[in-house]
Amino acid sequence: MTQNAYQDVFTGSISHCWGCGCNNHHGLQIKSYWADNSEETVCVWQPEEYHTAAWPNILSGGIIASIIDCHSVCTAMMFAHRAEGLEWSDDPSIIYITGSLQVTYLKPVSTEQPVTLRAHVQETKGKKMIVHCAVFSQDVECARGEVTAVRYMP
Repeated sequence: MTQNAYQDVFTGSISHCWGCGCNNHHGLQIKSYWADNSEETVCVWQPEEYHTAAWPNILSGGIIASIIDCHSVCTAMMFAHRAEGLEWSDDPSIIYITGSLQVTYLKPVSTEQPVTLRAHVQETKGKKMIVHCAVFSQDVECARGEVTAVRYMP
C-alpha cells in the first residue's frame, strides 16, 4: 500500500499554508512521509528556479527555513497522532504551530537538484515538541534546524 503524504489529508484553512498546504497553488506544497524506519519523517522537494537567493541556482535561505519549519511542525503532528493512536487520514485532530525556529546553514543548496529533509522528535515537554530537521542536497547535509512545535488548541 502506498503511503499518502501527511499534508494531502489537510482540509479547511490548514490546507492553505504557504509551505505545506495542499490547496495553496502558489505555495511550496512540501510532502511529509514516515521514513522506512518509522522513527523519522522524510520530505523530498524540488526547488524551482525562482526560489533562488542572490546567486543563480542557489536556494534562498528563507525558503530553507520555511521548509524546515513546515516539515518539522508536520512531523510533530504525525508523532502526536501516532502516540495517541489516532489516524491521520482525516483533517488533523491534533494541531501544532511554530513556537521557535533555529536554522544553521552549513553549505549552499542547489536549486537544480531535489532537496531531502529528515526530521525526528528529539524531546517532548508537555504541550511542546522539540523537532530536529536536517536538509540534504545530493546526500550532503546543507542545513540543520530545530523547531519548538507547540500544541494548538483553539
